[in-house]
Amino acid sequence: MSKKKPLDKEQARERRNQLLETAAAARLSINEGVREMRAISGLTQDEFARHREVSARVIKAIELGQANPTIATLNQIGKFFGLEVGFVPVAKTAPVTESPRNGLMLREDFEKAMAEVHRQMAESLAAFQEAARSLSVPNAGSNDEAQINDAAGSSSTKKRKPRSP
Repeated sequence: MSKKKPLDKEQARERRNQLLETAAAARLSINEGVREMRAISGLTQDEFARHREVSARVIKAIELGQANPTIATLNQIGKFFGLEVGFVPVAKTAPVTESPRNGLMLREDFEKAMAEVHRQMAESLAAFQEAARSLSVPNAGSNDEAQINDAAGSSSTKKRKPRSP
């Protein structure tokens, strides 16, 4: 794979500052961070790995979000950009599920979506119960299984005669 066209110094400085701001705000995932550091460097995955003294396989897996790198590996990758692994505060609107933009949805959006799912399920249940009542099944809304089975002619509730030898 050939080298990408390098960024000019101003573009690289701007993207580096943006990377550092995003990291400081605790909005930078590991795979996005590694991918952006490599893009700012203008290096291929193999070249970036050699420069950071890690394996190319690790860089590829991290960028795909399929790796579980050690803290030492992450620090080795990030030190050139002045980054190291550390604890960051969890925001109240932390990402919790997927959306089209970046694969994440804020908690508020997730809660709204779940409320809509619950509303739709309640409507479906009400429609099902109404349909069951219209079939004239006695006590269709109750939990009395024996009555429902009797009305349906089920043999599971009938007593069996003992077999004679």
